[in-house]
Amino acid sequence: MNKRQFICGAILAIMGVFSSAFAQQTYYVSSTGTARANGLSAQTPMKDLQKAIDAAEDGSTILVAEGNYLGNMDRGYVTVGIFGNGTNNGKYLKFYGGYSSDFSERDVIKHVTKIQPGEVSAKTIKGALLHITSRRPNGYKGPLGEVVVDGFTFDYGEVSKYCVADPKDSRTGTPNDGVLTGRILETGASPATKAVGFTQSDTYALHIDVEGNMKIQNCVFVNCRNFGIQGMIYEGHIEISNNVFIACRYAACQVQGNSIKADKISLDFHHNTVLFTWTRTKELSDMGQGFRFRNGIRTIDVHNNIFGCNSRCGVERATYESDKKLEALKQSNLWDNYFFANHYDLEISNGVGSPINVPASRIEECDEATIGPKYENNVEMPENKAFTDAIDQAYLKGFLSINIVSSSSYDGNSAANQLNRAFGLNQQGTETIRPSMYGNKYPWEKAKDLFGKVKDFGAQIPVYTR
Repeated sequence: MNKRQFICGAILAIMGVFSSAFAQQTYYVSSTGTARANGLSAQTPMKDLQKAIDAAEDGSTILVAEGNYLGNMDRGYVTVGIFGNGTNNGKYLKFYGGYSSDFSERDVIKHVTKIQPGEVSAKTIKGALLHITSRRPNGYKGPLGEVVVDGFTFDYGEVSKYCVADPKDSRTGTPNDGVLTGRILETGASPATKAVGFTQSDTYALHIDVEGNMKIQNCVFVNCRNFGIQGMIYEGHIEISNNVFIACRYAACQVQGNSIKADKISLDFHHNTVLFTWTRTKELSDMGQGFRFRNGIRTIDVHNNIFGCNSRCGVERATYESDKKLEALKQSNLWDNYFFANHYDLEISNGVGSPINVPASRIEECDEATIGPKYENNVEMPENKAFTDAIDQAYLKGFLSINIVSSSSYDGNSAANQLNRAFGLNQQGTETIRPSMYGNKYPWEKAKDLFGKVKDFGAQIPVYTR
């Protein structure tokens, strides 16, 4: 082989790698499929979503019919790449749920495609219900890949542990007869009442580790113990639109960027409905944000959303780049959003002293370095009976009447305190905190009722582009 032939062969090989990286093979997955099917047609769907992911070439599309998909042997999670493995680059895939079992129709409200683990999966869930790693090797200079997650329901409520509902027992955190459970149990909590459910592990719902462009749309995130969406984007644009987040814990959406490439990263969070985000602890004092502006992303646009009944705030802007030049280039835009019944609508911080809590009507008064240059038309949500009626009424009533009872006790004659005094140690007492409601399970079937209830704001009736 002469030098010219060798170079031509090398170029063809490289082109082959790039072409395979952007292959357009389509795989079909259905709960009515079979274990040994190839998944290459609607007539031969695979049964296991994880098997389809493992078989798919980089750049492939995976269509998923209605059903509950729990990974190999119902382990309770599905993964692209390896969660927590920084050396694994994963691959770029597009997921579209909401198909009928024969793939003749797509309707994500009618044909629910979900990842909803239960008792069988309680001990085997790892990392996230769906984790996606999609990165390129170091030194790669080609076009960015694309990831899509469209039309899935993520529900952790069937496996998470709660107090058994009992509105007559304040220890259970049950606000009324209509709420499904008592309060959620944090990791390590040991209440004196009965519990229902199987795990107190704070597992993510959708966790991402992406270098490229990504769309997350037409999804439902309900009863998620540890964020609805959380993760990192290293380069590219991420669009999160037309989703319903309800009864998530920590925050509904938190995406961090890569400050080194911040000028190549943007995020658009729009037309989402974000309700009942819960704090990390039952004291209702830590986390609990609907959307969090984070560092490492040059432009973040947050618009046409509904933020309601979030236990900390609808939106938080409280982190800033350590490099002031990078911070000066950042655009954190917040406009055309509806807010209602949040503890705070917007929480901001300048890094000194206590955070500042800003009602929707005063967001336009924020300094441009904090919110802007787009900041207009953030308002308290006008009365909309169709929307409020679509919310589970018992849950809404319970949230609107939340109260926290705190009590403490001290026994100076207890054996422990007598011993502490003898050794010059601090005296000990106990403190009991009882919220009337905290992270209670929301009926997941009702979450999809919130699509399309408010024209132009929040999640709309899905329009399918595929």
